[in-house]
Amino acid sequence: MNAVLSSLGILHERAEQTRLITPYADGLSAFEAFLASAAQPGTKLCTMIYGCTLQPFFDALIAAHTAGCEVRVIFDHTQTAGKAEAPQIERLITAGLVDGEHFLIGTSPVHHQIVHLKATVIRTPDGKAMVEDGSWNYSVSASQQLNDLCFTESDALARYYEDAFDRLWDWVKTNEPQYQQSIEEDKP
Repeated sequence: MNAVLSSLGILHERAEQTRLITPYADGLSAFEAFLASAAQPGTKLCTMIYGCTLQPFFDALIAAHTAGCEVRVIFDHTQTAGKAEAPQIERLITAGLVDGEHFLIGTSPVHHQIVHLKATVIRTPDGKAMVEDGSWNYSVSASQQLNDLCFTESDALARYYEDAFDRLWDWVKTNEPQYQQSIEEDKP
C-alpha cells in the first residue's frame, strides 16, 4: 500500500504526534514551545501560512534570522495586505529579512487563489525534523476558536512539506513578482 500511495504523491507513515484542539487546549503555548527550537544556529525553518498576525511567530522568525538560521516563509497575498498582517511583514523587512529571499507573498498555483495551508517545518542542526500543521492560523483569535494543531517529529513528513514548499516557492517567485514588495521596488 505504501508504494501505491507514494506513487500518487501521498505520504503514509506512522509517526509520533501530539495533537491538540483549541480552545480546549492552549495552542499558543504549545506553538511557542515548538518555535523555541528555531533560533539555534544551523536550524532551518520553512512555513506556508494563510492568516499570520501572531507576534511570537514574527519574533521567532526575527530571532532565528538574527541567529543565522535559514528562514523561509510563504505568506498568502490576501492576508498580507490586511491591517493586522502588513505591519508584521514590515517588521520582518526592518529586521533584515528580504522579500524574495527569506519570504514570499503569493497564491496557489492552479487558480491563483489563497495559500490556505498552515504548516511549519523546523530542522535542527542535530538532525531532528519537526512539523506543526493543522487548521490553526497563526493568530491570537485562532486559539479562541475550534482549531487543531498537530506536532510531529518525522523526517518523512518534514520532507513532504519541504517538497511542497519548494514547489510553491519556485512557482510564486517565477509567476507572482507583483506581490513581492522589495522585488517590485528594485525594478527600474
